[in-house]
Amino acid sequence: MEGISNGIPANNCSESEQLVKPYVPPDVARELVTRLYGLAVQSIKELVSYDDKNFHIKVLEDYDNANIKELCPHGYILKVLNAKDSQCESIIDAQNAVLNHLTTNKTVTCPRPILNKGGKFKSLEKLYGKSTEGDEPVSSERPYAFYIVRLYAFIPGKLLYGKSCPVHVWYKVGLLCGTLDKALKDFHHPGYKQVDSLWSLKQIPNLVKYLHVIKGPKRKALINEVIQAFSDEVMSQYDKLPKGIIHGDFNEQNILLEEQANQETAGKDYNVVGILDFGDSHYSCYVFEVSIAIMYMMLEDTVDPLAVGGHVLAGYLKEWKLTDLELSLIKCCVAGRFAQSLTLGEYSYSLDPGNEYLMTSAKKGWSLLENFWRVPKAELYSTWKKIISSYK
Repeated sequence: MEGISNGIPANNCSESEQLVKPYVPPDVARELVTRLYGLAVQSIKELVSYDDKNFHIKVLEDYDNANIKELCPHGYILKVLNAKDSQCESIIDAQNAVLNHLTTNKTVTCPRPILNKGGKFKSLEKLYGKSTEGDEPVSSERPYAFYIVRLYAFIPGKLLYGKSCPVHVWYKVGLLCGTLDKALKDFHHPGYKQVDSLWSLKQIPNLVKYLHVIKGPKRKALINEVIQAFSDEVMSQYDKLPKGIIHGDFNEQNILLEEQANQETAGKDYNVVGILDFGDSHYSCYVFEVSIAIMYMMLEDTVDPLAVGGHVLAGYLKEWKLTDLELSLIKCCVAGRFAQSLTLGEYSYSLDPGNEYLMTSAKKGWSLLENFWRVPKAELYSTWKKIISSYK
């Protein structure tokens, strides 16, 4: 994405001062919703985000937008994209097209884009940075940048993150993941030709540039070992791997659950109802998609994380088949995502200290990666195979 301007006006910051993450206080969020979408804001709640700004907006009944036929009963999500990604408008168009494709065909529950008053699914807005002088008025001296603003229908549900889930939820996550890949198998958009995200698994060999942020020689050696194995085993076979549009970030913060009673245990149970945030969607290998899902579900499992892959794969394979080559590479791909998440999390935290969201994977990730990487592949696959067979 870097270096693609698409005609965005220059900001008045030097490159080193670029306001990547937008500064959007509640009054600015309210103004954007009212001016761009003609909605009267009732309440605003900021949501956790990696490098964008997201808000859950509830609105009053009166509105002024001919492109909205009826109000969403659960409200909306206002998304202000970070400055870097806002430079790639064609990619944002591709993401909106994916969401419209899925919501129109009703194959997968995901956020539905909302048209603004101008009949567009996005707009580019000039926003100022946070003042260092308190509540001083906006002036030409304040640094600013340009950010893409979008609105989506809010989907009710609970994030998977932090929930104590029975293992059949991992199966349902795999099922949703496979259903999504199947639903997008014939989807194409020219905007995806430009996507070359650092979060794509094919970028794992480039993690060597960030090894300096890893603390301790043992951890650094582990990441380096995974990077080398991924380069040798996966990237050498990259051209042979089936590809299509994938979500690219099937993690616990993006999966929606619906709580339900467990009749057998009289406790809580969950159904997987939807997937959020297509900001990392891109054209890539299907085996990467399911491997990413396995890695993040391992972080959430509290009983037997090494067995999670069997449950996720059982669900995924019911909807989408993998070749023998793809199956043989899953362990390395899962480890690669661990390495990627841990390394880039450390790097991002070094740039934004105090943002604990950036370190979510690190809480359990280091010990999990070490244990996972040391398990012999044959032993791991044997366990997974038994689990997959149990669902048939």
